[in-house]
Amino acid sequence: MTNLKHNKTFIFVFLITLMVFSLTTISGLAGQDTVSNETEATEEIVDYPPETIIASFGDFTVTLEDLNLMWEKVPPEYKSQITKSNLLDQMISEKLLLQDAISKNLKNDEKIALQIEDMTNQILIQALIEKEVLDATDVSDEEAEEYYNNNPAEFTEKEQVHLFNIMVETEEEANIILEELKSGKDFSEVANEKSTGPSAANGGDLGYIAKDSIIPEIGDVIFNLEIDAISEVIKTEYGFHVLKITDKKPEELKTFDTVKESIVQNLLPEKQKAAFDNLIEELKGKVSIELNEDPLK
Repeated sequence: MTNLKHNKTFIFVFLITLMVFSLTTISGLAGQDTVSNETEATEEIVDYPPETIIASFGDFTVTLEDLNLMWEKVPPEYKSQITKSNLLDQMISEKLLLQDAISKNLKNDEKIALQIEDMTNQILIQALIEKEVLDATDVSDEEAEEYYNNNPAEFTEKEQVHLFNIMVETEEEANIILEELKSGKDFSEVANEKSTGPSAANGGDLGYIAKDSIIPEIGDVIFNLEIDAISEVIKTEYGFHVLKITDKKPEELKTFDTVKESIVQNLLPEKQKAAFDNLIEELKGKVSIELNEDPLK
């Protein structure tokens, strides 16, 4: 949580600097001639040690390691828009602004002091929650497996069929297509040529379908079809259909190993909330809280 807040602060400052940099860079580049890569000399790459100082003023220094650590925090989508030199300039600007604010005694301004105190309190609370709740709570393999065994329906894949569909607007068209298919025409070719459904471009292929994921008029038919058999014409609110299935997958219980991680992620927030509630109750038990709720009514 603390890192997230720091990242948001960093990005906010970073975006302001990036905006200023973009404007100055664009205006600067407008007056420059483009230099051909063919005439540029190849520079030898030097591997500097991390403690190398790359900027300093007063008692402020930035090492190569400092810059690289800050560079790692830059969101990937921004790294294509800036260089490390831009980031170094931003770090220097931040330090200059901070020193100027301190020199003007802003830290002791009553309003700012309250904001600093509030932010400090929030950071301390977040640190406590991370230590006593988030870091101290986990879901054991035994707990995850117990949940898995007690909720088999949640981890059972329903029976599925690989469905192909031809849909047209009239029953007459559908009957003509059905006769063509019975005479030996390829289902996918006919679907591609004549179906008005969105799967026409794929030869009518709708992929694997579970019974409870499709309208009943179709579901009741396709789960009783034999593989490679062709259905009779079926009317739905969307039009008239001729259907075919090419494969069946029986109902199957997923293995514990394949769902273990999802179980842990589902159970963890509940355990963390319980740990948080216990922490609050424990802290309340250490003090005597007197309430006067009359003014709240």
